[in-house]
Amino acid sequence: MQPKPLSTAPLRPAADATRLKELFSQNFTFIWRLLRRLGLDAETADDAAQQAFLIAAERLSDIRPGCERSFLYGTALRLFRDLRRAELRMVRDSGHDIASEQPNAEERIDHERALKWLDAALQGLEQDLREVFVLFELERLPTPQIAELLGIPVGTAASRLRRARTEFRALVARLSRPRKGGTT
Repeated sequence: MQPKPLSTAPLRPAADATRLKELFSQNFTFIWRLLRRLGLDAETADDAAQQAFLIAAERLSDIRPGCERSFLYGTALRLFRDLRRAELRMVRDSGHDIASEQPNAEERIDHERALKWLDAALQGLEQDLREVFVLFELERLPTPQIAELLGIPVGTAASRLRRARTEFRALVARLSRPRKGGTT
């Protein structure tokens, strides 16, 4: 995934430009992967990640040094939730059945199949559990940093992680069972 350069953000002093460049180079991949793992397709995740950095560029003077990742995480999460709400509104308004849109497994290559399977398992988790699970298990962030990013106590983050792991195991078991009249 190659990030697109920011070109529309108005920058003031050279220090802001340097800070923004470092912010982008150190965090773009993390934010993009987070959005993908929360359930966005690659193109939408790319757009949402870019939007998060545009917002950061506009609010750069408001972001405390050392809190950049937390700011970007919160911004990306709000963008994700806004996109999901809009998507659900469109589906509800159109009367379209999401369940009928399952792609044909024979058309996927192994890697794409594995990613879709992981996405399906992650989508089965409640949003608050999915966030902690993704940050800990996939992004390898320590629990105290997760708690800081989410603005919750460390104990709450640990409790959500335990619940997420339990639910994820149950989802994996359910997804691994052979379907009636077919294969896994």
